Amino acid sequence: MMSDSGALRESMNARGVYVFVMTPMKTALNRQGKYRIDPVGLEKNARYFSGIKGRKTLVICGGSGEFYALSPSEVRDLAAAAVSGARGRCQIVCGIGWSTKISVTMAENAQEAGCDALLVMPHDPVVARGEAAIWRHHRTIAKAVDIGIIPFRAPRQLLSIDLVKRFSGLGKVVAIKEESNAVDWVRTGCIATGNAVPIITGGGENMAPYYYLAGARGFTTGMANLTLPMSIDMHNACIRRRWNAAMDLRDFFEPLAALRGELGTPMLKAGLELMGLAGGPMRDAQQAQPTGTPSRDMLPARDRARVRNLLKKTGVL
Repeated sequence: MMSDSGALRESMNARGVYVFVMTPMKTALNRQGKYRIDPVGLEKNARYFSGIKGRKTLVICGGSGEFYALSPSEVRDLAAAAVSGARGRCQIVCGIGWSTKISVTMAENAQEAGCDALLVMPHDPVVARGEAAIWRHHRTIAKAVDIGIIPFRAPRQLLSIDLVKRFSGLGKVVAIKEESNAVDWVRTGCIATGNAVPIITGGGENMAPYYYLAGARGFTTGMANLTLPMSIDMHNACIRRRWNAAMDLRDFFEPLAALRGELGTPMLKAGLELMGLAGGPMRDAQQAQPTGTPSRDMLPARDRARVRNLLKKTGVL
């Protein structure tokens, strides 16, 4: 098992577009009355995404991938499918979570499947015990595997600068995911850690220029399920500090982001289907996530037509 020397962080070189891949579902129900996962569909989607040129990482079983509606065994199967589809052409990050014991098992499963790193999803009982518990949780996971881990800073888990500095000294931490809409915090985090650990930000393409200006090295996006070539163009413009080009791209994405804001994640699944990829219904329409209300499981025909029209107008289709 690797030491905390930082070699793992250096080898992963976390930067670029982090595609928060949808979890394809079938309309058939499993024994629990939930939509069945579609690992074959995910493998197909991962094959498509990984074949697109440019710096990208596929994040499976994250927030947009309905992590909180998946069982540990389903996450294991989806991890294997994504690795098989990507065929080593890009890195795969797998979401893990729940209790420390379950998280360790999920981490070991993801490593065995061939994933490159783990996104540690916030778990409210751990968060409620404070930052010492959050540190122990991540440290225990890190000790159990040889692959990288990515702590998740979010409104429900606002990691302090002191904790982020502590994480920066843990070589298994290959990046920090920031999704609390705190642009200025990114700059503070970069300065406090001496840019020792890359910060990957949320907010999608619309916020990417501002975050990169503050020091981010990558961004997470659900929209890239449909727009990955343009999302990679955004990363390239930002990392090269070509701000005029970046802002032009930001404006390109605005109507897409607005429609997703109105229709929710089902818009992305509908878009995947229009592209000939795997989508299906949303399981969290059957089961509310810890943060927020359930989504509709599938788009009605009139909204699907709106998605098609916008994707054609923007050249995605």
